[in-house]
Amino acid sequence: MNPFLLKSYKSAEYFCDRRLETDKLISAINNNQDITLFAYRRLGKSALIHHVFNKIKNDYICVYIDIWGTSNIDEFTKEFANSIIQSTLFSKRSIKGKLSNFLKSIGASFSFDMDGKPKVDFMYHDNKHSFHGIEEIFSFLHQSKIPIVIAIDEFQEIKKYDSATPFEGKLRALIQQTANINFIFSGSEQHLINEIFNTYSKPFYQSTRMLTIDKIDKTEYHEFILSQFKKGNKVINPEIISHILDITHIHTYYVQAVANFLYSQTVLPTNIYEFEILYKDYILEKSVFYRELPDRLTKQQFAAVKSFAKQGKVTSPTSASFMEKTSIKSTSSMQRALNSLLEKQIVIKDKDAYRLYDVFLEHYLKYFK
Repeated sequence: MNPFLLKSYKSAEYFCDRRLETDKLISAINNNQDITLFAYRRLGKSALIHHVFNKIKNDYICVYIDIWGTSNIDEFTKEFANSIIQSTLFSKRSIKGKLSNFLKSIGASFSFDMDGKPKVDFMYHDNKHSFHGIEEIFSFLHQSKIPIVIAIDEFQEIKKYDSATPFEGKLRALIQQTANINFIFSGSEQHLINEIFNTYSKPFYQSTRMLTIDKIDKTEYHEFILSQFKKGNKVINPEIISHILDITHIHTYYVQAVANFLYSQTVLPTNIYEFEILYKDYILEKSVFYRELPDRLTKQQFAAVKSFAKQGKVTSPTSASFMEKTSIKSTSSMQRALNSLLEKQIVIKDKDAYRLYDVFLEHYLKYFK
């Protein structure tokens, strides 16, 4: 098996570092503290949550809910209920036989998807019944009296639901009534997470511990990659590993993807020059994803994107030297372009510099545009 996983979580053997973050999360759970976990997308939040779940699974029922892509309370409730029935909760002796009553109480029907996993469907599509379903789910979990940890990934999506519906307040009130449940609220859009948890007038204001996930230590990641190649009886030049970490900005998903690609090769490159030849073909395969980008941006925005790609990291996008590369004449125009790219999450702030969020987009524009 290729040890550089691109989706799901297998075991600690394929998980790099995050010891401090793991210990903090487990400590919070053991001390009945809810926690908010923030990191940019594809930096490893979900894998960290599953890694923690793997360590505590003998003491807690662990429920993972991904609400990315949900657009309303009904869809939230459906994901919530599905995650509950796909957890190990109903395998507990004290809960066996209660699944049908649970489904009846939340107004749901039961079936199996194409992968053989159980799923629920709701017949209603209005907030009143959705609220009732959520209330029944929380009531059922509370009455089980079993220690439970619920991780809600991409939690900031609730800010995009119908603003006329008091969902945050309702959810917060239900959470406060469940002494046997700990929550991990995971998010990737900082301004929305801050609005939920750091706005005085909001229901979740300072209700959790805050933990920000940073990049994995470069030395730790280097040793992890090297050891995985050695386990597979593959010889890799350590300079190539360092080069991969540099060009990916140690952004977890992109490190994993490039290492996965390299591990799959029958003949490994022996130096950086050979790696670059191989890697350019890999990036060219992804061109289909990026060809329409100029049509989705203004000319100034796309000019800025190309300049970010060529430079990698930019400490001062409004400096004369950078603006000259973009052909944008005024500071105000550059600032407008930057703000729009930040809002679209095409550009992110990486510590003290700006760069393209999508590392492969950066490399595609650098190599081929």
